Amino acid sequence: MIVERLQTSVFLTRLQVENYRSIGYCDVHLGPLAVLAGPNAAGKSNLLDALRFVRDVVRTSPARALESRGGLDKVLHRDAAGRRAYSFRIRMEVGAHDGPVRFDAAYTVEIGADLHGDSSLPLVRKDELLIDGAPVGEPSALDLSGDESVFGDDFLLPARVHRADHEVRALVRSLGRMRFYEFLMPVLRDVDDIPSSPSGQLLGERGSHLARVLTRLSKQYPWAKEALDGYLSTMIDNAVAVDGVEVPEAGLAYVVGRFLQADGHEARGDRRSLSKGTLRLTAVLAALFQPLVLEGDIPLLAIEEPEISLYPPMLGALYDALVAASLNTQVVVTTQSADLLDNVAADPAHLLVVRNGGSGTVIGPIDDSGRRLLADGVLTLPELLRSGEMRPAAAPGQQ
Repeated sequence: MIVERLQTSVFLTRLQVENYRSIGYCDVHLGPLAVLAGPNAAGKSNLLDALRFVRDVVRTSPARALESRGGLDKVLHRDAAGRRAYSFRIRMEVGAHDGPVRFDAAYTVEIGADLHGDSSLPLVRKDELLIDGAPVGEPSALDLSGDESVFGDDFLLPARVHRADHEVRALVRSLGRMRFYEFLMPVLRDVDDIPSSPSGQLLGERGSHLARVLTRLSKQYPWAKEALDGYLSTMIDNAVAVDGVEVPEAGLAYVVGRFLQADGHEARGDRRSLSKGTLRLTAVLAALFQPLVLEGDIPLLAIEEPEISLYPPMLGALYDALVAASLNTQVVVTTQSADLLDNVAADPAHLLVVRNGGSGTVIGPIDDSGRRLLADGVLTLPELLRSGEMRPAAAPGQQ
């Protein structure tokens, strides 16, 4: 098990989303590991995108976060009759740290159309921050029709929050450091000619800098690289390791594989010959155990369908890696795979079930019927998902 810096608390403890994309309403509690399980197009990615929206707002501005998603109209929820909501709301409850001091914060942002003017122009209708239950600043409606950074360079809220507010700044840093991974094969397979940083420590959200992250793990965290290679060898036939190779004089980096031959010797596999499963699994493991995770600088890490391209019987071992990583950062993954849950470490408490019956996405823990089937030994956790009997317990307000 890979353990370096045990997190002392869960970052995101509760998430409420209203009228965002396919989600009419949801209210979920999250632990160190959250597995969003459900069929394709159920709305799993939309829940992650709600979180990513807050991250993008903090790092850029509400206007830019909306623009990158096609505008307000593209993110507002429509009901079964096609009626569009007027606004969407995202509320997060988090436990953050200002140095050694932990504090609780709740942030709510609501963005919607200007009902008294141009309905196509978005406004911030609510922008509220509570720290340890006390409000910070005075909320105000803000016009997002321009491209200016409403929240400033490193602020959650507008100018009403002073730079000397260390807790707010610590919260903003944490929100801005959430990472959301959806790997692209051309990026993973390509030669990296753009250094991520002087130390090459941050894995890009599409898989860039994979070779540099592997190199730094080998140099500074060899025990972590050894454990990462152990997961690879368990799940990929004849795999020994995937390594990063850097060419400093050319500013280039690329990955190579090492595989065990029948005669017991190792052979190198060129980046272009590595299978999709090998590359994707390497990227998933590198994301989970990258240096900034081990150093406690990434409070929440989300991965879209980490099981893609992997041989189903081997997927249970991947769950062990998710559990191990959740000791250092909060891990959220989406999955359609019952095979991923075929592991003794898979706990029903980790699961948030995502379903869309046509009227919108419903998200919640496994319902009472499913829990009885598990408790009575009628079905196992993977069987419950595979059979279609895994359904969410809807929170009050969900339809």
